[in-house]
Amino acid sequence: MMEMIIGPWFWYAIALVLVVFEGMRPSGLFAAMAITAGILGGLITAYPELTWQQQLGIYAGITMVLSFIITRVVAAIRKNDDDTPESKTMIGQDFYLASPIQNSFGEIELDGVFWSLKGPDMKKGTYVRVVGVDGQMLAVMPIPAPSAKTQEDTTTEEAH
Repeated sequence: MMEMIIGPWFWYAIALVLVVFEGMRPSGLFAAMAITAGILGGLITAYPELTWQQQLGIYAGITMVLSFIITRVVAAIRKNDDDTPESKTMIGQDFYLASPIQNSFGEIELDGVFWSLKGPDMKKGTYVRVVGVDGQMLAVMPIPAPSAKTQEDTTTEEAH
């Protein structure tokens, strides 16, 4: 019976495809799989007698270890990226909602930065204060507007 041979070129091609997947959806998992495929390609170059069963076993073992490590590193980096100094300075900021908060979520653009909002459902034009930050999501609560005029009133007056 003829034994199936998987050469190093196969694993290098798999590594390349997985790198593309990692670029499209960064999580660390495809990176771990791509690194393992590259390592396996090198191993097969050095040890061409490895059967396909041995190759798959090696691939599975190394991938499990690397994916465990890399996904945790990526998660830690993302957590640190979310806690930017800019987001911390948003606490206590007041603004009018440019769009409503529905189902406890909304969004707004402040100084060219898009922020996700969470809070009770509120209408467009409600005056709110940022009371907390979770990554790129601002927790907001309604507060009394600084004057009797609403944002819509001041916008209407400016147009005349």
